[in-house]
Amino acid sequence: MVRRWVGIGILILAVGACGPFCGNGKLNLANAKLSPSSFTCPVDATDYGYFIDGTVDADNQTGKAVQIKSMATDVTVVKLAGIWGLRVGDKSSAADIQFAPRSIGSGQKATLKFATPWTCTDSGNNTVETYADFQVVLTMVTDNGTYRVTLPNHRMVMS
Repeated sequence: MVRRWVGIGILILAVGACGPFCGNGKLNLANAKLSPSSFTCPVDATDYGYFIDGTVDADNQTGKAVQIKSMATDVTVVKLAGIWGLRVGDKSSAADIQFAPRSIGSGQKATLKFATPWTCTDSGNNTVETYADFQVVLTMVTDNGTYRVTLPNHRMVMS
């Protein structure tokens, strides 16, 4: 009977000690940010290119390093004001965007940084407030599966 209680005590200690070190066995992603969150397209610009930089905090609680193979962004128009050649619900994407780091060690935390390209055209003929809000979703393909993170919205403003 005493051996049984000693065995249970050792098991409880082992599980308790593992708590802060073993994690939940997942790659956890949180605290997604975009910069700039809003961009004003220059007047009389045609296919003006700019980048939106983003970050996502990653906490690798798996038992192995996670290799990131690629990142992409998917964008959906969620709100429009003024006259646009788009509609709410229209979609676009950017594949194989720039990112770093490419690996996160087991038990390590890292801030993933990425840049997704955008373009805008502004004729400068806007007589009313004109902007579009876009929902941005980051897709990250790893050797541990595919992850999707909904980022804060990005607003494009026309002068």
